[in-house]
Amino acid sequence: MRSFMPALLAALAIPAAAVTAGTVTGTIPLPPRPAGRIAVEKYTGTISGKVGVPPPPCAGVWIEGPGVTARAPAAKVALAQHGYQFARSLLVVSRGTTVEFPNNDNDYHNVFSLSRAKKFDAGRYKKSETPAPVVTFDKAGFVRVKCEIHDHMNAVVLVVDSPWFTVTDAAGKFTLTGVPPGSYTLRAQLDEKSQWSAPVTVTSGAAATVNFSKPNLTP
Repeated sequence: MRSFMPALLAALAIPAAAVTAGTVTGTIPLPPRPAGRIAVEKYTGTISGKVGVPPPPCAGVWIEGPGVTARAPAAKVALAQHGYQFARSLLVVSRGTTVEFPNNDNDYHNVFSLSRAKKFDAGRYKKSETPAPVVTFDKAGFVRVKCEIHDHMNAVVLVVDSPWFTVTDAAGKFTLTGVPPGSYTLRAQLDEKSQWSAPVTVTSGAAATVNFSKPNLTP
């Protein structure tokens, strides 16, 4: 009997979430990648490096429901700038998350937002100036981020009041893992007007599938 104790103790040590969690998968229709354009620095009319291709559009997907609330990570999340573009078109974070904005280009950038959920201005800074500016997103909402110097640069920080969230790939596919069994609302958002929502039931060890079609357009 004693020989079975280590295996029994190991089984008891497995977190309940790892045993009972479910998965939500699906698709969201996305627009085509925006065409890149020749960009210049706003004040001098020049740019010292090569402008990269804009990142593909994607949508944020998350779970809402009774008792669901954000759990901000202990570590900072990065939204970098490289090739005079933001590294991604959309970053989803839990409410309370701190995001840093490193500059990997040779010219100055100035990250700012005038969005209702978060207004900030990081000021001008080069990649040699460390640490990178950081911003804590303490209110759920859609935060459009721009560079004041290079007006073609656009990104979004989508702040959600949930610990279960993800971003679609370029084809619009998504997978949410680690969701406890229960009945929830599955939400998705592409921009200020294009949003989706649907009820979803998560069961232990199984995958629920939700394929969205036309968005619910907000006025």
